[in-house]
Amino acid sequence: MHRSESWRACAISSRVFPLVALLLAGCNELEQSIAPNQSDLDRVAGILGQPPEKLVPNPFSRVGPPRIRLSETRIRFANALELAECGLLPLIAERNSSLGKQKQESSRLIYEWKVRAGLSRCSELQDKEWFQLAVNAKQHDVEAAVVELLTNSEEADRIHTKVSPPFKTLNESTSVYTRTTINILRTLTSALSNADTADESTISDFEGSLKEWGGTQHHGTLHKAIGQTLSWVSSANRIQETAIRSGRLCPMGTPTEQGRNLQAFMQGFFKNTLQPKISSLSRALESLDRQWSVLLLTRISHDELIDALLRLPAGTRNELSLVIKLHVDQWQRLLQGCNLAPRAETTNSKKPSRSS
Repeated sequence: MHRSESWRACAISSRVFPLVALLLAGCNELEQSIAPNQSDLDRVAGILGQPPEKLVPNPFSRVGPPRIRLSETRIRFANALELAECGLLPLIAERNSSLGKQKQESSRLIYEWKVRAGLSRCSELQDKEWFQLAVNAKQHDVEAAVVELLTNSEEADRIHTKVSPPFKTLNESTSVYTRTTINILRTLTSALSNADTADESTISDFEGSLKEWGGTQHHGTLHKAIGQTLSWVSSANRIQETAIRSGRLCPMGTPTEQGRNLQAFMQGFFKNTLQPKISSLSRALESLDRQWSVLLLTRISHDELIDALLRLPAGTRNELSLVIKLHVDQWQRLLQGCNLAPRAETTNSKKPSRSS
């Protein structure tokens, strides 16, 4: 396992999970599952003096890939002959064949890239209307092929496999995924720019990276972790709310024996067990969001891309952010209700200095 990935003092500034940094103090690197479980929920109920709540899985509704279709633009044979000097005649003939329409998504991307790059070399034809239409259509088709490859392909299905994930922890999965995605992003960024087509060696490396990328199963692991964590935190929040309303832990601000145990629970079980599970998910999502932000698409937004990669309903990540924030806030309320100051285990207690 890559324990060297310590996430640089565990600081985070995430637009996906604002305020989730509250959970990151300590950053314990213990071996851990991808999400809190029923046993963890029972411990929360026990320390708060509440009846246990059964953790119910909350599977997401099936989300289809973005509907960005390849254009139906075809270059007529007479016009294609004019492109022969640009080396496009064999490619166009292949594309218009029935076999060409059945290419694997990664090969389809390379094909559309080659055609777009070839058209850009035919400067002497730029004044012709059919040529301008073809250039615009091929630019659209390159992006459509990129989105199709990432969200609706054999590789996209493989990376969503949820059986026997190859890594012990979410941190390890994130580390390997980040490394394997670098070459893929480099190639996709070139395809979306006006760069010439990659050479055969680069294309071969790209295909190899796609295979390794799919083998990480990282998107499936994150999809599962998000669902389980969202369900767990929602249940834990209900238990917290009931405890806050009852006021039995610390009536009139005076801790009972159970109330006095709360701070030890936060410094021990919360810090060493719950916090690492939740914070590793927030870091994984932040890493994925940041890494894919370099891919500049015009047909779908960045948030739509991330949701499509993870096959999540729109708004799910924001919902998770909100329930996690509420979870942290309610621990703080419970501690304050017992006159126990919130510690670094639940909040960044250091106040910013005032400038004169």
